[in-house]
Amino acid sequence: MDAQDPALEAASGLDSGAVPGHGTASLDPIGPPDPATHALTIATCANVRELGDYDTPFGPTRLHRFLRAGDTCAVSADDARRLCAYGVAADADLRSSWELEHAPDLLGSQPHVRYRNVQLHAYNLREGEPDLPDDERGYLMRGYLAMLKNHSAVRELMSFFASADEDECVLFHCAAGMDRTGVVSLLLLGLCEVSREDLLRDYLYSFAPPSLVERLVRGEEPSLEEDDWGAAMLAGVMDAVIDWLLRRYGSVRGYLLACGCDAHELDAVRRHLVGA
Repeated sequence: MDAQDPALEAASGLDSGAVPGHGTASLDPIGPPDPATHALTIATCANVRELGDYDTPFGPTRLHRFLRAGDTCAVSADDARRLCAYGVAADADLRSSWELEHAPDLLGSQPHVRYRNVQLHAYNLREGEPDLPDDERGYLMRGYLAMLKNHSAVRELMSFFASADEDECVLFHCAAGMDRTGVVSLLLLGLCEVSREDLLRDYLYSFAPPSLVERLVRGEEPSLEEDDWGAAMLAGVMDAVIDWLLRRYGSVRGYLLACGCDAHELDAVRRHLVGA
């Protein structure tokens, strides 16, 4: 799915003739990411964060290469232009066909943004319900493992990421930018051998402030009053997912190869993010 109805552009006020990086002189550019959370401030798009500035054995991950985000169904014309000026030229939408029908991706309707819909999971986990009131951990574990077992979607995503030109930024998103997006971010950062602690940080910044995230990464247990999002439980879930992946495949790259991803494409994705 590489294009959307042009009528969406008129409905959203997006300029179909705008060239990325041009016509934005009157707009304030997107500022640098928050040094603690890697977050970018985009008024009409939630939970937008950089994958740049994480340490790896190849050097730090580069800015303006991959962004993770919540959905772009309400992105304004000005924010779409800001994102294009930031370098966004590709949009990977992880949502289901039902979600697309009810909340079309407006950024993906831009003619200068390559769009690909890859359904990583059949529904938004944030809108589902655990089997039992006390089974949220199991519910999320099953959801995350189902995403990782969707090998065809993972292959398609990595191939799409590998197609990015050197100076292009790829934005990938689901609905809230938490679960499906978090799993894909884990794969991209893990492919570049980012530390386990930073993998957890990247995931947890969707749910908790940096001070609490640091305590969770150290293995501390916060009080219920400090952790109203249940971030401690979420940290345990993602830690168990990483354990499962490493125990079964040895590394994120090993997992991606087992999915049938092309080794040369994986090298291209890694180079895009770290330049090596």
